[in-house]
Amino acid sequence: MKRGKFRTRLGWLAVTGAGLFTAWLPLGILNYVPFVFEIPGETMLRSHAGLAVGALMVAAWGFWEK
Repeated sequence: MKRGKFRTRLGWLAVTGAGLFTAWLPLGILNYVPFVFEIPGETMLRSHAGLAVGALMVAAWGFWEK
């Protein structure tokens, strides 16, 4: 697989992951789904937001120079 194609697929995977983490955040606050990411020393809200932002950073790298 060519390098550019791999980065694009990784970018789409990261966008999908960011969407899931972003949708999970309000559902967890409303207690429809449980918060399962517990990072020691951080609040649960911050860990979910950090995962969404991290996934968006990977997506930005995947679509960079396209």
